[in-house]
Amino acid sequence: MLERTISKQVYSYFDDFKVILASGARQVGKTTLLQKMMEKERNYVTLDNKQDREMAINDPEAFFILHPIPCMIDEVQRAPEIFLKIKELVDERKKNNLIWITGSQKPRLMKNIGDTLAGRVVEVGMYPLSQAEKQLDPFRLSFYPSFDGEKDSPWSYKETIENIILGGYPALLSIKPENRSAWFRSYVSTYILGDIREEGEKIDDVTFLRLLRILALKTAENLNYTAIANDAGISTYKVKAIINLLISYGIIYLLEPYSGNSLKSLVKTPRLHFTDSGLCCHLIGIHTVEDLINHPLCGKIFESYAVSEIIRNTRNNGDDAAFYFYREEGKRNKEDNKTVREIDLIKESGGKLYPIEIKMSASPSSSMARHFSSLPQREMGTIVCMASKKTILAKDLLVIPVSMI
Repeated sequence: MLERTISKQVYSYFDDFKVILASGARQVGKTTLLQKMMEKERNYVTLDNKQDREMAINDPEAFFILHPIPCMIDEVQRAPEIFLKIKELVDERKKNNLIWITGSQKPRLMKNIGDTLAGRVVEVGMYPLSQAEKQLDPFRLSFYPSFDGEKDSPWSYKETIENIILGGYPALLSIKPENRSAWFRSYVSTYILGDIREEGEKIDDVTFLRLLRILALKTAENLNYTAIANDAGISTYKVKAIINLLISYGIIYLLEPYSGNSLKSLVKTPRLHFTDSGLCCHLIGIHTVEDLINHPLCGKIFESYAVSEIIRNTRNNGDDAAFYFYREEGKRNKEDNKTVREIDLIKESGGKLYPIEIKMSASPSSSMARHFSSLPQREMGTIVCMASKKTILAKDLLVIPVSMI
């Protein structure tokens, strides 16, 4: 069982909060994480069990007699009637670390928690496995550029590509490569589509799969609802509703544009990224190293992978840094083309800006960071790429292999 980076954060909450909520996409390891931390006296119950779920809905008091505190309740969103009883029980006690809960359907879950458990609960947002966790280096610190000598990448070029295709869902580590597509198909139809339908969105299987594949093909691109709706053959309203649900489920992520100044030419549309590169590759039809290397979208998939790993590493360490991308479109030139200045990712922390350029290249050059000068005040910049070692190109420009994030 792999150690999870976020575990140190969870342990730190035990002394200060009465209710611990582990949220995140389906199958990212929420239950496994908390079960590994369980004390002998803590009771475990899952509301996937019909009998326990019906008791939680119809008779919460009897439920807690059968499953007394301290306890862990899995898939708690399946019985929203239980939240008032949780509030009553924790308010009666002065102790902390009383009830652990997990949930996947975040819109419904957070509405109930906001209504009843505000001030009593802390949320632990979980992601699929990070590459640091897969490399057995779970306590790698939140990424900030610094140079302490050249270091070799922990993964080879091929290993990095293989892990981009694999993604981070823990179950896939024990599944044979030839069966991973079957797992992803089941994940999409059983969990993602199933949850969307439970939220009341009516969409047939074929249309939903077409929409999800269109979104995968547009990873690392600025979001255009109208174009997506036209391609999918459904209304813009429905596209927006489903994208909002996919965001809340942790399937996709919208990176906001940086707007730290008043330049009118700055792009204001968010950029879409898939949270898990394995799911993105599956939807596009990429299954092998050769598939990815030769695919016209390889650079976009690599960009989304790097963005996801940086954000995942940051959040797993309890770091609340903000993330943006930068795109400034200038006037048209003689060839009627707009000049564009772009930075793939900006990490903002403590009022400081850290520009990051992401390139699927093993031979980075300083010209790749030429647009960093668009930020008048910035810290050391980084080129995240496929280089074989961490090094520097200039006093304020770091090169780091993506596998070291």
